[in-house]
Amino acid sequence: MYFTFMDGETLGVYRDGKIEKYESSYVKKHRESALRSVKSREWRRESELQFSDDPFATYMEDTAVTVEMQSVLPIGENKILYAVTLNGASAVYYKQLDDEEKTESHFLSSNQVEFGCFYTESGEILGSGFTGEYCSNIAVFSATGDYKFITDGDTLDENPSFDKDGDILFNSYAVCRDARGQFIDYMPSEIYRLKLQTMEVETLVTDGKYSYIKPVMDGKGNLYAIRKPGTASGEGNIFLDILLIPVRIVQAIVGFIAAFVLCFARKPMISGGSADGDMTRASKGDPKKIWLGNTLVNVDREMKKNRKKDGGFIPRNWVLVRLEPNEKGLYNECAEYEIAKGVGDYILAEETESEKTLVYTNGKHIFAVKDYGKDGKKDKLFDADFCLRLGKEYASHTPFEEEKTSLFNRL
Repeated sequence: MYFTFMDGETLGVYRDGKIEKYESSYVKKHRESALRSVKSREWRRESELQFSDDPFATYMEDTAVTVEMQSVLPIGENKILYAVTLNGASAVYYKQLDDEEKTESHFLSSNQVEFGCFYTESGEILGSGFTGEYCSNIAVFSATGDYKFITDGDTLDENPSFDKDGDILFNSYAVCRDARGQFIDYMPSEIYRLKLQTMEVETLVTDGKYSYIKPVMDGKGNLYAIRKPGTASGEGNIFLDILLIPVRIVQAIVGFIAAFVLCFARKPMISGGSADGDMTRASKGDPKKIWLGNTLVNVDREMKKNRKKDGGFIPRNWVLVRLEPNEKGLYNECAEYEIAKGVGDYILAEETESEKTLVYTNGKHIFAVKDYGKDGKKDKLFDADFCLRLGKEYASHTPFEEEKTSLFNRL
């Protein structure tokens, strides 16, 4: 079994029980450059303080390098692709694992688009990118790092993958806004299929109470996803939230506006604060809270609730499920089986005619489970500190290998 994972800022590779860990050379160089820049200005700072009229003068210099690891994928046996956001700028790099220097090469970078999750199958690369304050779209990438967005709209589109026929699956949150166009919250996430022949979008899974995210389909057409509470807070009703906007404005006036902006706009109100807008970004003033996708999770509270052996900090109501299509091939009102609870990310690691092995993370541990629903045997593979991303290169169930041109060039 071969897959990749992220543990904090560490890039990891799992090969049949052996774990290899690497650091990002791109991040390391930026940190070293920041330190050199500070040291090179020490003489000037000391001189300014020495001749200052203020005997209590101090000099503050911001040397912070804010790093958010977004995604990691294996590309063949000895290369990985990883995405990182560093001080607000997005970059995607290849890392070669079969040379002594673990050489890195640039894939793409952007100051306008923040790239998140990636997916690869038979040489084709899909991903998502934030194209606005609250919106993201699905993109198809070329081998050289060019990309084309294939979805748009006032939505949060993420977690693309290919289905067994070569069409694209993804989950999407519709954005809710008030009469002024101000962001309020997201509607529960639904799963869609983009038919590449016609570029039509079909709804596969929708439920007003739950969000379904991270869709992956096996060769038999069974659909896997993580089912979680439908609102960003994990409780409540979005329509009631809209009705209570005037009340919340009054609360904001008396002192709660900062918390409101942080939790729902995902950015602090005060400029210069930390940008709390994507997975793993700590809540301003409360490092025990993090953003997972668009959900604010209290890590300390979840760890206390999951004190049992091998518990993690992903809420237990985030459930990995398998949806088997009904006789009409539909996934709404189909048979749904729970595989594991407290799941932050997962992959279909191995698949044969008779069984499948899934690998998932609860943030603190990585498990393998045979895909037999509640009766599946679960084995812990290894422990982690802060693992929220797993990656695998999928062998295609689709006719990609027969195509002479890439998907990027066909679109």
